[in-house]
Amino acid sequence: MTIGNTPLLETMVLVPGQDFVHEIRMPIGESVPMGTTCELTIYDIHDEVLENWNADVTSNAVSWNVASEVSDTINLPAKFRIYVHYSDGKDFCWYAGYVTRA
Repeated sequence: MTIGNTPLLETMVLVPGQDFVHEIRMPIGESVPMGTTCELTIYDIHDEVLENWNADVTSNAVSWNVASEVSDTINLPAKFRIYVHYSDGKDFCWYAGYVTRA
């Protein structure tokens, strides 16, 4: 049994010279509550923050558009977490995983 929130485990792929563009769309019938914020935080293997990218949040999606000049500076090995912050004060780790390069 798992108690508490378990983030979805994924791999984040960065391609040298390519902007990092990603969108998480809500399932039909679901929406992002008003006032929600979201960030993608990248860490080194010692959990030191390398980058923190704030998302654009709409009622039906969360998205990032990070220039390659920024994403190309991420040194591997690295890992990431996506945190969502609801207006009622609740914070959750939505996704987590490792960063790779293609």
